[in-house]
Amino acid sequence: MRFLYFVLAFMAAMPRIGLADDETIQWKEVGGWSVAVDPTLDNGCFVLTSFDDDTIFRLGFNFRKKDNPLYILLGNPNWKSLEKGKHYPIELSFDQSKRTVDARGLDLAGLKSLWIDFKDPDLVEAFAGKLSFRASFRGKQIVALGLKDSARAADELLACQKAVNDAVAKQPAPPQSTDPFEAKPGTQASDPFDL
Repeated sequence: MRFLYFVLAFMAAMPRIGLADDETIQWKEVGGWSVAVDPTLDNGCFVLTSFDDDTIFRLGFNFRKKDNPLYILLGNPNWKSLEKGKHYPIELSFDQSKRTVDARGLDLAGLKSLWIDFKDPDLVEAFAGKLSFRASFRGKQIVALGLKDSARAADELLACQKAVNDAVAKQPAPPQSTDPFEAKPGTQASDPFDL
């Protein structure tokens, strides 16, 4: 139980960082990568770094999407024509392995970004073991990034997520209601006058 209190106290004391999001909680800095927790993604940890060309790279867990629990977020303020909500076919490569993915346009407080969901549980391993990351749109390269210290960042990402999962699992269950007339989530209320 002390571990749970330690993790929660540690997380509460950490400075907030973000990618246009004041909700994230810093976990650690590792070789130029920020490792943090995003409570808005059901306490998914992520790694984040920026590059000289103002590109932002974020890889993490999104537990709000059970079928696609991993994601990559790419952003750059120069991508002004990127449209929020529009889908873009993007070809990604970690070193020489390539795949085409469906990316969705976002506007995060003025930072035009691409959100890419992944089902592949090996994404973190692919990230950790590679030296470069590239993305192309319609045959034109949009980013070419070096992944220096990605193995250390991936190890810390997994350590962060394990600590958060362990802390959440140890939290007591919410109290059960003693009101027999209270509607259960996902059911219709038994009180016909309850609006």
